Amino acid sequence: MKIGIVPFYDGLLNNKLFDITDCNLNADNLITPYFEIKEKLKDTYDINTIDKYSDLQDVDCVLFFYLDYKLLLRCIKNGVKKLVYFAWEPEVVDERHSKKNLKKIESFFDAIMTWNDDIVDNIKYFKINYPYFFDKLISVCTIEEFNKKKLLVNISGNKFSSHKSELYSERLKVIRFYEQGCGDTFELYGRGWSKGMRTFKGECLRKSDVYRNFKFALCLENMCNVNGYITEKIFDCFISGVVPVYWGANNVLNYIPKECYIDYPKFNNICELDNFLSSMTYQDYVKYIDNINRYLQSSKKDLFTSSFFCESMAIVLQKEFCKRGKANIWKLNYYRIYYVIKGILKKVDVV
Repeated sequence: MKIGIVPFYDGLLNNKLFDITDCNLNADNLITPYFEIKEKLKDTYDINTIDKYSDLQDVDCVLFFYLDYKLLLRCIKNGVKKLVYFAWEPEVVDERHSKKNLKKIESFFDAIMTWNDDIVDNIKYFKINYPYFFDKLISVCTIEEFNKKKLLVNISGNKFSSHKSELYSERLKVIRFYEQGCGDTFELYGRGWSKGMRTFKGECLRKSDVYRNFKFALCLENMCNVNGYITEKIFDCFISGVVPVYWGANNVLNYIPKECYIDYPKFNNICELDNFLSSMTYQDYVKYIDNINRYLQSSKKDLFTSSFFCESMAIVLQKEFCKRGKANIWKLNYYRIYYVIKGILKKVDVV
């Protein structure tokens, strides 16, 4: 079976999605899971990025990691047998991924893969997790190393959303708290921040290079009040040997033990959080690291491996779906134009 993938962005075309030798694309092993998926399935499926196929009629299945409306229209017109959409981002990032808006496009696909536990029905919506490359356990720092580490770090872009469940503003509250304080216990890294900010230290290619210098990392997902939304953020912390201060999926305990992270929402304010972090002893800190290592050695983490991803994909690839109804091309073109215009207006701050 020939499978074409529409990658997250054009820079991953020409099979760069699987190129683990590209140090920039594969920083923090971000694309290693997709290389592993291609390797594990190669005896059964010929997987390439969509541009590697000159004729869509030769493709048996197209996986849309990104919703390219023009390509979707071409796939429909060329009679591609199976079309699968991956709703990776939460609706805070991509409004098309709300339950209501997914309903508008579901008829164009045979299946929609989602992390959202609340909409998985194994008929149209199937469970998928962000695949992660767990390559190592972490060593326990010595008490001397612990005392040399700075307190807290945040690595994220400067983003905004008006959605009621966004967590961008919560990150900003933490950043402003330390901006207004004294000392150098907190540092900020990422894109889009003002260079004039006291705590801002620039961008970083690899999170692990920064995390190793800190005891704790602010680990807020882009959205809260959802189930199943667990991204690479918390695992980047685990692998780097830094304890995450986490807020994200409501049901995170179904996936990760509470002893592996610090629960951000339990604190009444940031001052209370800061006092908790600052007063933590070396002995208590090591308990978190030991718990993280136990998790990394357990089968619970397997839900986020490339192997689980392959198993989830196999279910959909092997499943016989009812034939898709005749696509409403007018409706699809309407959605395409609507989101193009809305994207332009956002860039000029009209909406």
